[in-house]
Amino acid sequence: MAEGNGYAAAMKRVGLIALMLALTAAAAPGPHSVTRTTAALEFSYEWPAEAVAIPALDLKLYSEAKAKLAEAQKNAAEDQAFARKQKREFHQHDFSGSWETAGQTPRLLSLQGGFGGYEGGAHPNGFSRALLWDRAQGRQVSVGSLFARAGDFVSLTRSIYCRMLDAERKEKREGETLGGEFDQCPKYSELTIVPADGNNNGRFDTIDIIADAYVAGPYVEGDYDVEVPVTSALIAALKPDYRASFEAQRQ
Repeated sequence: MAEGNGYAAAMKRVGLIALMLALTAAAAPGPHSVTRTTAALEFSYEWPAEAVAIPALDLKLYSEAKAKLAEAQKNAAEDQAFARKQKREFHQHDFSGSWETAGQTPRLLSLQGGFGGYEGGAHPNGFSRALLWDRAQGRQVSVGSLFARAGDFVSLTRSIYCRMLDAERKEKREGETLGGEFDQCPKYSELTIVPADGNNNGRFDTIDIIADAYVAGPYVEGDYDVEVPVTSALIAALKPDYRASFEAQRQ
């Protein structure tokens, strides 16, 4: 009887654990989105569950989505009225924004955003963005602020980024040079800089640096996404609190 009671108790514990896991999974937040479709506008703005799980960040992105929606509705309505006045065909406007998780650690959440829109021009316009959230500070931070000394991030990554960008441009252009600004290395202020976790093990191993169309090349070339590897020297330059969030990539 004692053995039977022990088995029953064990099975009861297993059942309780399974129930707790099921409830936890059910309570886990999903992605959020703001969408709107009218004759004048097709609008979509979404962000992932990892961001939804942080109330302050969820509110920040929701507020931004509402502001973008209001701006897009205003622009579409004005263009629609102008088209009617000019007696020309109106083409529905479009705006889409999507944040995706590039990687996360216990301390940091890194998001990469892709945004695009059409307002009746020759072609759609698109751009990228980055958002790095510090859970301990409860706010958005910059990549540069993770380092002990100002300027360390640029000095440790600039030369390798420019070399890797030139290699990608050379391959895409089949060895040709365009001359002027499209052969120069863009300023970091013109780029989207995203810490990323390529193997999803909870530590960042690359710094993805994105040059949108027109930044490193003409529109027809699209964007350039260069993955700069994290090195031991880069980790050593970080503030101590952030070093555990990164790992050196094997060379």
